[in-house]
Amino acid sequence: MSVDCDPILEAVEALKLSGRSVRPWAEDILLWLVDGMVWLVDGEMLTDSDLLALAIRLGLMDSPGGLQ
Repeated sequence: MSVDCDPILEAVEALKLSGRSVRPWAEDILLWLVDGMVWLVDGEMLTDSDLLALAIRLGLMDSPGGLQ
C-alpha cells in the first residue's frame, strides 16, 4: 500500500474483488463528512473501522502501519 493510498478505499476494493457486495449506506456526501462513512457489506452495516478490520481479518490486505 502506498502512503497516498486511502486504506478504507483499498479495503472496499479488496472486499469487492473477493466477491462481497460493498456500497455506501447513504448517498448523501454530507452524512459521510459529519459522521464518517457507514458501509453495507453483504447487507450488514459497517463503519470505516469495521470495514478495514474485516478486510484485514479475511487476509485481503495488511494492517496499516505494520500493526499485527
